[in-house]
Amino acid sequence: AEQGCVITEGGRLKSKVKGSFVPGSCIEVVATRMEEGIVRGLIASGGHVTLFVPPGAKQGSSATTRASGGRGKENKPDGGRMLAMPVPLGTYQIIRGGLSVTSCIASTSSILMKLPLDATVEITETCVDNGRVRGRVCAAMNKDGSRPNCSGSNGTATGWINLFDPNQRWAKIVCFKGWRPVGVGPQRQRRSHSAT
Repeated sequence: AEQGCVITEGGRLKSKVKGSFVPGSCIEVVATRMEEGIVRGLIASGGHVTLFVPPGAKQGSSATTRASGGRGKENKPDGGRMLAMPVPLGTYQIIRGGLSVTSCIASTSSILMKLPLDATVEITETCVDNGRVRGRVCAAMNKDGSRPNCSGSNGTATGWINLFDPNQRWAKIVCFKGWRPVGVGPQRQRRSHSAT
């Protein structure tokens, strides 16, 4: 969550404010809706938040100001305002060696294996557990290309890992779902293909 991300009791923009998130907080959004042109999310812990105030929303209007936590005048006419960022699915690289792969969503569930530094995992689902963003692993590979040893029932490296929380990171995204490498947009891909 970004600065100004407030929690309201209902999905309407004029709903009573019941709190706000500390910048960097991890929240789990279970449903989204459009409300007066603004993207709102229902959060798992109860309440609603504004996820995105699109470009062109009236600056300083009561709906925009309320939706952006009282900071409507900071909207950029060219880009809107993002108050919460989604966690991408795809390939992640382990940046803290010895990362536990657990059997269930809860980080306290049984440990199936430990992943070494620089191993890669395919993340197909994410959730928030005790303030940490966790990812569901469907495949894992060591840096040398071998498969990690797993004590799971079928011998495959499937389970859940910590991705990050507001204070630390265990893995970083290296390739988005759909096989687009991080930092390579459509323009760069076309240039690199034409150069070969």
